Amino acid sequence: MERFIDRIIIFLMMVFVGRMIMTDRYLIVVLYSVLSLAFFDFFLLFKTTQKDRLQLNLTSEKVAFVLQILTVSAAFIDKDLIVMVPIALYGAVTIRNYVAAVMAFVAALIYTGVDEPISVILYVELLLVVAVYLSVKCGRNEKLKKKVISFRDESVIKTDELKKKNAELIQARDDEVYFGRLKERNRIAREIHDNVGHMLTRAILQLGALIAICKDETLKSGLKDLKATLDTAMNNIRNSVHDLRDEAIDIPSAIEEIAAPLKEDRNLKLEIDISSDVDKDIKYAIIGVVKEAVSNIIKHSDNENVDITLIEHPAMYQLVVHDYGEKNRKGLYVDEVDYSGMGLDNIKARVNGVGGNVLITGDDGFKIFVTIGK
Repeated sequence: MERFIDRIIIFLMMVFVGRMIMTDRYLIVVLYSVLSLAFFDFFLLFKTTQKDRLQLNLTSEKVAFVLQILTVSAAFIDKDLIVMVPIALYGAVTIRNYVAAVMAFVAALIYTGVDEPISVILYVELLLVVAVYLSVKCGRNEKLKKKVISFRDESVIKTDELKKKNAELIQARDDEVYFGRLKERNRIAREIHDNVGHMLTRAILQLGALIAICKDETLKSGLKDLKATLDTAMNNIRNSVHDLRDEAIDIPSAIEEIAAPLKEDRNLKLEIDISSDVDKDIKYAIIGVVKEAVSNIIKHSDNENVDITLIEHPAMYQLVVHDYGEKNRKGLYVDEVDYSGMGLDNIKARVNGVGGNVLITGDDGFKIFVTIGK
């Protein structure tokens, strides 16, 4: 827009000088030509910014280069057409058209020798200087805008990187707290099971022996009530231990541990994106499927590449175990393999038990595709 306004300013200044050196009829024709030149030059150089050297990359720039030389050349044929030179000079400075620029100032020197008032000659020369100044000023503004945009973009990029790093640090801290909590739950569950659970079990057994040898029915009745209370306490402790153990299961860690043997002689690719808030039955089903699939791969496959992908979607969990290759260890093509073995039946039973679906295919290798609704 700034270059368009500059051309309008130059055009208006040319109207003023044109009225002094041309007849009205001739002036109208020339002004229409100048106005057309201004718009055409602006159109050709619309996508062009100030250049540091002559470098014509676009076809429009090459056309503008030739047009500027032709426009300045017209001033040598007819001195009155000097009014067209400033517009051409403005564009020539933009693309570093040194040929047209030199020709423009030569035409201005020649014009100083014509029979015109000195004020008109000085005005024409001033107009050429203004055209150069406006073009250079606009170029500097464009470079300044580029620097501002570049600094702003760098600032945005650095801000985004900082936010990303902060998010990673927060996530790492949350993961550390989460895994620490899981570790503590496992420790508590193990302590309760190994100490309190064993002591209660021993007490219940001893109490049962006392009941068996006790002859006093009144005392035996009290011992039976005490045993019932201890049995209830033992069941509550057992349920609490199971709940702590179930909550302490971390699916990503469990899958990584199960798939670890595959890393020894295969290219394993793990992609796990799942939250920690997963129903325990679904946890056991997913872990069981992965364990069975990895066991089958180790036993029956010599392929090099294995992908295990577990993704949580808004409405379901999706598990894919893909063993790439055309044949198994027995030399059978994957589409010839019987998919009714006990291990695969266990996979189907686990998935069906939590209301999911499983598809086992031989497309591009052995693939287990599981979906479980939330």
